[in-house]
Amino acid sequence: MLELRKIQSDLFPKLYDSFLIDDDPLSNEQDWRNVFDYPWPNEEGHCGYAMLRDDELVGMMGMVFSDRSIQGQSRKFCNLHTWWVREDQRGHSLMMLRPLKKLSERYTITHFTPCDRIRAVARKLGFRDLSSQLRILLPIGQSTAARKSKSQVEFIWEPEQIRPALCEAERRIFDDHQPYSIGHLLIQDDQTQCYVVYTHVVRHRLPYCHIHYIGDRGLFAKCEPMIRATLIARHQVRFVAMEQRHCDGLQLHRSLKFWSPASSLVKSDTVNDADIDGLYSDVVFLKLTTLPDITHHLRQRAADLLPFLTRPD
Repeated sequence: MLELRKIQSDLFPKLYDSFLIDDDPLSNEQDWRNVFDYPWPNEEGHCGYAMLRDDELVGMMGMVFSDRSIQGQSRKFCNLHTWWVREDQRGHSLMMLRPLKKLSERYTITHFTPCDRIRAVARKLGFRDLSSQLRILLPIGQSTAARKSKSQVEFIWEPEQIRPALCEAERRIFDDHQPYSIGHLLIQDDQTQCYVVYTHVVRHRLPYCHIHYIGDRGLFAKCEPMIRATLIARHQVRFVAMEQRHCDGLQLHRSLKFWSPASSLVKSDTVNDADIDGLYSDVVFLKLTTLPDITHHLRQRAADLLPFLTRPD
């Protein structure tokens, strides 16, 4: 008998042993448990749906529910992840989609890592493409960064100093993301501050820092070269990345747009694309990359850009 069951904590061992254990070699059991058993309040009372046949797992769809403050308004989000149906059960895939219709009436629904098959099905349900193109911020020297930055700022890394300085909405982001191995940075000048949330991604043998949340775009724009140089030096990474949709109005010295192999998905009538970030999603929780193996591509681009990167400013 085929049934659709809400995913709650008691179902996690079956999810892990049946599928998750082999889904991502860089994520262990506790990493996955944190994705399916998150600590903040969840009014839905579950974290997705599992499809079972005679108590055997044959499909699943993870969901991360969150309440966000967007442009001063409270908005509900649901991020889909780990959407999987066993091949011999694909004929019942629509069963997994039924809950999405009711959720879409109250939630902005996102999916940042869909495969082509899921992307095609989701579009029939009213999902649209959400650009996942990245802006790659190339390395620059500390002296150049200091000269390019337009504000003298202090960088604060210690959690016990960051949390008390945050507003209520950002303090909730900080607290909710504590179980996950992600980066928090507070930048302060004489007049304002900017809270930054990022991940240190180590995939495809190409480490980089991915900025997901920027609290104050004005201060960020003034000191972006120093932020970039500091993150690269602190984590010994190749570059810093941001979603291109978050870069409007920012002058990003020595950067390039990187082609997007595929788009993410969104279904929303209330939230603009530019206000959608990767917080409260598997991309942040598991420090996933939204890029393919780009090592060869970047080597080629670096060779093309070498004359510009080495010339004096």
